Amino acid sequence: MRSRKLPEKVLVVGLGRTGVALVRFLAMQGVRVTVTDIKSEKELESELEKLKNFNFRAHLGGHKIEDFLENDLVIVSPGVDLKTPVIKEAKQKGAKITGELEFSFGFIKEPIIAITGTNGKTTVTTLIGEIFTEEYKDVFVGGNIGNPLIEYVAGKKVAKFIVLEVSSFQLETIESFRPQCSVLLNITEDHLDRYASFSDYVNAKLRIFENQKEEDLAVLNKALDLKVRPRARTYLFSSKDLLAQGAYLERDEIVIKINGTEERYPRSISPLFGVHNTENIMASVLVAHLYGIKRETVEKCLSRFKGLPHRTELVREINGVIFINDSKATNVDATKRALEGIQRPVILIAGGKDKMGSYTPILSEKEKIKAIVLFGEAKKRILDEIGHAITCLLEKDLESSVKKAYSLAKSGDVILFSPMCSSFDMFRDYVDRGNRFKEIVSAL
Repeated sequence: MRSRKLPEKVLVVGLGRTGVALVRFLAMQGVRVTVTDIKSEKELESELEKLKNFNFRAHLGGHKIEDFLENDLVIVSPGVDLKTPVIKEAKQKGAKITGELEFSFGFIKEPIIAITGTNGKTTVTTLIGEIFTEEYKDVFVGGNIGNPLIEYVAGKKVAKFIVLEVSSFQLETIESFRPQCSVLLNITEDHLDRYASFSDYVNAKLRIFENQKEEDLAVLNKALDLKVRPRARTYLFSSKDLLAQGAYLERDEIVIKINGTEERYPRSISPLFGVHNTENIMASVLVAHLYGIKRETVEKCLSRFKGLPHRTELVREINGVIFINDSKATNVDATKRALEGIQRPVILIAGGKDKMGSYTPILSEKEKIKAIVLFGEAKKRILDEIGHAITCLLEKDLESSVKKAYSLAKSGDVILFSPMCSSFDMFRDYVDRGNRFKEIVSAL
């Protein structure tokens, strides 16, 4: 890691996990830290408890423009919208505003592999992390996946590689962030409650390539119709087309072709199901091969990687009815992909906080959906959009939704909890929501 001169006074906006990690690091460096958050002291009780041994000022329950203007640097957490009026005003008045990813990158000299996309990025980040850790041992895996990059900066260990999941929110604030290898898995409608248009969301994702040079690497899904191609050496993967170079599916084998060499992996080597996971595996294996990782290492990791909690996770089977927890499906495309991987009749449980995208893409899978049980803030809009084509039933909460779905199910059916929405109307996050689903199913 490289050293850099730190500002004397820093404002941290947002006291989630990223904000807590930033306060710790900055306070330990002797920086005068101020935190601002729209939540109250009571709401942030657990976060403040983690910082009780650190010196900082907290201005909670709302933002004040003075905080933004009197500090040398403002670091905005990913969950904070840059269009927030006080942030826009501060920017216009000359405040220097950045994000945690960009700030942390200033300390990094190790090679970064960065993964983004609407869906699958956590799975791919974790799988690449496992493969590289198996080969090199000293690897940091983090970013949007849960361990902010600043935690690596604050630590004493030096990694051989840094594998990061990066979100569109994080990419909004980059200036110099440059991964040695960037991976873009897919882009479909999401976060339209935060972006003015789909093209704005796409442009945020594409910033992952912005600072790459010709000697860097870019791994892309061939299905992406991008107007701008990366400057980096680009390799494609495809679940539909045969490629002269890159990764593709041929019958039941994943084929990797790079610079005249070819390796084949049986798709069955991985326990992950569905076309979306075939693409996730391709991207991961392609990156591994670009870095010269041994075939036996890749095979070992593929065979033992069973996926992540809350992503098409088998919960239990009751009287022939299979329950699957896909709480991580916070957009329609994620739910559509989960449905594509299921070859049985499905009763879908969906709903949550509306992200203002269209729900009609789910209709492409309507033949296998017996009914949709809806709950949460978005349930009436989902009903209005697709209720004419699929039987939709409205429930008050997740518990009543699970019970209703089970009452409709017969042996051989799948009850799929794949919400198509974010969790913040009723739950802390998708993990909290998924755990609650598993508790309810376990009690049936």
